[in-house]
Amino acid sequence: MKKSLMSKLALSTAGVALVFGLAGCGQKNSASSDNNSTKSAKVTESAADKAYKKANDLITKGQYQKAYDLLDDVEHENKKVEYLEEDLDSYLEAREDYNKGDYQEAEAELPGMKSSSKPMKKAYKALRVKISKAINGEIESSSTKQTSQSSSSQATSSSQRVANADAARATKEDVVTDFANKMGFNKKGYGIIPVSKQGNVYRFEVRQNNSDNSVASMIGIYEYNSNTGSATKVN
Repeated sequence: MKKSLMSKLALSTAGVALVFGLAGCGQKNSASSDNNSTKSAKVTESAADKAYKKANDLITKGQYQKAYDLLDDVEHENKKVEYLEEDLDSYLEAREDYNKGDYQEAEAELPGMKSSSKPMKKAYKALRVKISKAINGEIESSSTKQTSQSSSSQATSSSQRVANADAARATKEDVVTDFANKMGFNKKGYGIIPVSKQGNVYRFEVRQNNSDNSVASMIGIYEYNSNTGSATKVN
């Protein structure tokens, strides 16, 4: 009887050990599977980050189309890649319109930025300044042809043109983006150009392209306080 009882206990102990052994094996397999998934995710993220970094280098060199093509080929985009690709798309279209002399259409292709890319911010700001100067120069020459102005009024027009360009140069791209995000102008088809700056108070001209991007209509002039985040339509 004792021998039989001992045998049963031994078998029971062995069974328990086998169960725990199988459970441990299952946990190892599960952990191994999780590790493989993590490694795969890290590889994908690393590839996207590498493309993002290289794209920024290309932007710094002025090779915007190459940067866009590089990001467009990334299979598993992260948010950084996605946002920079959107910014490049808007920039390239705005630059194309600017080069064709379609300054108002170019203006309407530059909404607030999505990415935090420093070289892209620099490129956006430089193009905004060019567009601002071109628009104000175009308006001045047009009005000069149509009406006879006194020398004082021409001087005022010239002074205003310079002031607008100065405002565009003095306005950080982050301020434009904050304003665009607040007002919902951070979408493709909207464009924002700074027209004046007094301390922390900015005025922006906002335009929107029609559905086929052939006409840029004025949405209005807005005043934005970067300290309080308040925005008001003034015209």
